[in-house]
Amino acid sequence: MEEYLTQKELCKLLKISPTTVWRWRNEGMPFLKHGNSVRFDQNKVQQWLERKNGNKN
Repeated sequence: MEEYLTQKELCKLLKISPTTVWRWRNEGMPFLKHGNSVRFDQNKVQQWLERKNGNKN
C-alpha cells in the first residue's frame, strides 16, 4: 500500500527543512499535486534519494 506524506511529515521523517524539500522538488524529486495540496509517495522519494546519492547508504 502506498503511503502519501505531507511536506510537514516528509520534513519530520527525513529531518530536513521545507527549503530542502522545495530545492529537491526543483531537482526532480517526485511529488503529487492536486489543487493546492502537495503529497509525496514515501517509496518513490526514497528511491529518488538513493539514485541521487548513488546508493551511498
